[in-house]
Amino acid sequence: MYAITHVNVFTGTTTLHDQAILVDGDTITAIVPMHEAQLPEETYSAEGLTATAGFIDLQLNGCGGVLFNIDTEKQSLDIMNQTNLKSGTTQYLPTFITSHHDKMCQAIDVVASIENKEAEGILGLHLEGPFISTAKKGAHDENHIRILDELTAHYLADNQAHISVVTLAPENTPQTVIDILHNAGITVSLGHTNATYDDLLAKNNLSMATHLYNAMTPLGSREAGTVGYIFDKKPHAGIIVDGIHSSFASVRIAHEIMGEKLFMVTDAVTPAGTDITEYDMAGIQAYVTDGKCHYADGTIAGAAITMIEGVRNLIQHVGVSREEALRMASLYPAKAMGIDDQYGKLEAGYKANITLLNDNNEVCSVFQMGAKRI
Repeated sequence: MYAITHVNVFTGTTTLHDQAILVDGDTITAIVPMHEAQLPEETYSAEGLTATAGFIDLQLNGCGGVLFNIDTEKQSLDIMNQTNLKSGTTQYLPTFITSHHDKMCQAIDVVASIENKEAEGILGLHLEGPFISTAKKGAHDENHIRILDELTAHYLADNQAHISVVTLAPENTPQTVIDILHNAGITVSLGHTNATYDDLLAKNNLSMATHLYNAMTPLGSREAGTVGYIFDKKPHAGIIVDGIHSSFASVRIAHEIMGEKLFMVTDAVTPAGTDITEYDMAGIQAYVTDGKCHYADGTIAGAAITMIEGVRNLIQHVGVSREEALRMASLYPAKAMGIDDQYGKLEAGYKANITLLNDNNEVCSVFQMGAKRI
């Protein structure tokens, strides 16, 4: 048991000043004013700092110099977690993009082999493809794009303990197949899709959307498209706040419409958290120029942003409050995954995933599942 003392606590709803956070094991047992606190022997002073729930990144391909598609092994996930912690991120979905079947199975097996995923920040695997649209493939390798059949869907369903999200193109996927994933407890996210509004309206159990605006049909006057469907039906939706994938004005408009259904992701790849300027994007040479990750032809190939950089962009460029930016990085992704009863807030009974920030929104210390990591 330990206490974080003299800390301002953003609970997810409001900010409480000069508090003590009491932690036992991996769980917060109480948050009380300092003058009322009965402190354990072990304490960490956080005077002048703000505690917020650790950030949750639901779309992370790589960072810290590794890409899960290239180095599909446990060591890569260790590096990703270590890099995440520096940016205040305590939970994430390692994201595996379009590849051949055997490589996808390898990624599932790696995640399955980890005995205590939660202690290392892993909430499950995000399969972004290969069941997507060739017309909206973005940086994905067209050679490996394919239709999700029932046999493969049942294989994914059998591994639901290790797979949290599957991004697919609904127009290419039968409802029966979508239902197999949904009924197994896997979140089906629409993305890399060339669907019309009516295509999507005809499908059920689409509870999430992958990187809003990107790799999907736009909102138009005569055809509402995928963006129009998302704005209208409001599934939970991730958005990349790097000023490259979407303009800050577009993020602001989406936030006005979507509210708590909009959460921030990084879609980060190898260079995030490093000064790398060239990298291998799942078999294709890619580059970083002025913060933009891209192929030689200019195609965007992931992002180099971290969650704390996204939080600062939300505050400084999008114009949301500090509190709302923190919710978009923690509470709202927890809601999207249906885990907001244990993650995304700082309250008694919640997991002790705590990021300490200074007034400049710089990460000063991080506790992951109760363990002090930074």
